[in-house]
Amino acid sequence: MATVASPRPRPRARAKTGSVEPEPKDKLIRGGLWVAAIVVVIVVSLHLTGGFPHGWIADIKGWFDSIELWLIRNQNSSPLYSYLLNPIASVFNGAYNGALALLQRMTFVGVIVAGTTISGALAGRRMAILALAGFAGMGLFGLWAESMETLALMLVAIVITVIIGIPLGVWAGRRPRVDRGLRPVLDAMQTIPAFSYLLFLVLLFGIGAAPALMATFVFALPPMVRLTALGLKTVPATSLEVGDSFGATRRQRLFKVQLPLAKPSLMLGVNQTIMMALGMVVIAALIGAPGLGVTVLQGLQNLNVGAALNGGITIVIMAIVLDRVSYAWSRQGRRAPRALRIFGITPRRWQMMTAAVLVVVVAIVVGRYVLVQQDFPAGWAISVARPTNAVVDWLTLNASGVTGAITNFVFRYLMDPLKHLLTSLPWWIVTGGAALLAWRFSRKLGLSALVLCCLLGIGVIGMWGYAMDTLSQVLVAVAIAVVIAIPLGVWSAQSDTVERALRPVMDAMQTMPAFVYLVPVVILFGVGSVSGVIASVIYALPPGIRLTNLGIRGVPTETVEAASAYGATRWQMLRKVQLPLARPSIMLGVNQTVMMALAVAIIAGLIGATGLGLQVVYGLTKADTGLGVVAGIGILLLAIAMDRITQAMGTDSSHSRGPVGTGGIGWWPRLARAVHPPDVGAGDPAVMDLEEEARELTLGKGEG
Repeated sequence: MATVASPRPRPRARAKTGSVEPEPKDKLIRGGLWVAAIVVVIVVSLHLTGGFPHGWIADIKGWFDSIELWLIRNQNSSPLYSYLLNPIASVFNGAYNGALALLQRMTFVGVIVAGTTISGALAGRRMAILALAGFAGMGLFGLWAESMETLALMLVAIVITVIIGIPLGVWAGRRPRVDRGLRPVLDAMQTIPAFSYLLFLVLLFGIGAAPALMATFVFALPPMVRLTALGLKTVPATSLEVGDSFGATRRQRLFKVQLPLAKPSLMLGVNQTIMMALGMVVIAALIGAPGLGVTVLQGLQNLNVGAALNGGITIVIMAIVLDRVSYAWSRQGRRAPRALRIFGITPRRWQMMTAAVLVVVVAIVVGRYVLVQQDFPAGWAISVARPTNAVVDWLTLNASGVTGAITNFVFRYLMDPLKHLLTSLPWWIVTGGAALLAWRFSRKLGLSALVLCCLLGIGVIGMWGYAMDTLSQVLVAVAIAVVIAIPLGVWSAQSDTVERALRPVMDAMQTMPAFVYLVPVVILFGVGSVSGVIASVIYALPPGIRLTNLGIRGVPTETVEAASAYGATRWQMLRKVQLPLARPSIMLGVNQTVMMALAVAIIAGLIGATGLGLQVVYGLTKADTGLGVVAGIGILLLAIAMDRITQAMGTDSSHSRGPVGTGGIGWWPRLARAVHPPDVGAGDPAVMDLEEEARELTLGKGEG
């Protein structure tokens, strides 16, 4: 006898704890009590002694000063230099000099033709046109020689990174224990400011191309390793089983199955390595690395916005060409792109590469023996320096009232009160509050302990006051950036036209070195921490906009259609469906905004912004390695704490049942069950009852 399935109950209790979901009023009351308790604690603690106890501070700076003194005394006699450090420096310098000599001997005609033909053979006709325009643009801006120096530096750094990063990624992808061991090392490599690398590298290797290449390698290696490991881990198990069934050895399975299927992830790693390496161009100029970074740095030092922008635009052009070509190459198969079909035949890639090499050889011969011209003709060059400086002068003259008001408002009402609050609170309030915040969003005591240890470490190394100053700047910059980025991200998610218009602007904002932003900001807003905050906001906007747009566009279509079918208005759809479901992506954008704002806050030390950044810059420029390294460690600890907290906020376990902010009340749980109904047949009373309830809820309340 057939039985009819009874309607499933609609529990209002949480699955894990069994507690009843609180009503909105209860949540409001509970939230108010939390806020009141926090205010009381802050008010009481402000009457206590602020800061970190001096008796707990260790002389870490003295330890590093002792190491520096020993290295200086033993540079000429120690086997460490004779048999290790000097040969390493010679290898890096030789690789750079060889790459630069090759580019120079190819002449400007050979380089442009090589970039165009190789891009076309690897990535298609459109990328060939892009490469042609890009390489020609480097010459048209009058910075051909500097561009070749930077390109040589990038090529050597990228090749070394790929040669070392891919084997490490393969090892980590096949060995979970190795992956777990490498993860904290890669985290530290990405989080420690590049300035801190430079301090050690200059001490060990002097100034020039060698330490710049090493710092670029350290900074660019993590994405290559991570994405290679990720590519191997995501190879379908069925593909591996097919390879095993045909008797493939472990080596054959790696080279014939895993690496080919992981190619998109590997090429994304190469793409990210290129972008990370280009981000080091200006920083490397601080230790004598030649190229476009020197142009930008000199523009910053002389407050010449036009010259800095000239160099910055050239760096952006190089970044866009390398980024787009490498990405398009990763999407191609073994044959040449269809856009390069000749007489209806698509040649194989090796044939296209052979033809490209022949064309390049002819171009080099023309450049060396016909034109007899190594560098791009100076008479063809243009420059944006003069019009840019004219615009800046006009803004300085006519917008000083507005910029002065903005500077006064940001400093008086945002930065100064927050800095005073953080520095006046006792250390145990700040560390305890951060640990409590980490536990609130992660429900993991281990994460709370990590955050607590990081902040305690900042105090122990004697950087507490500087860290709180930097934290106040970062929090203000992140708050302003989020207020701007999320609405723009929502707007671009709902309009393809807006997204297409914002995309090139954000590309330029992300690829333009942060140093370039500092120059006009300093001229308009003066020297100090406010200029650093404004530059941080500009630099940190793109990830917030992009990831908000991505999160909203990634909301499942069936969810949107179900809400629309139940009468949801456009505002209700955004507020109760799209934004809640996009929360992980939005919070990832906030996380990246925090990290980018922190990076610029450090660079802003060059323009007088106080905090840890100024200490790192002072250590680098005044040869005080101990101070610079200790400040760099403080930045690392602060970055880890902020990174882990914001990551936990994006994966809040207490809101895993549905969109964040709706809890377990209202129409969301019912709509979710309507989109993903119980496993019962059509016409089942449970489904009919659910549909009827949702229809009544929609028509009766007008919500949903």
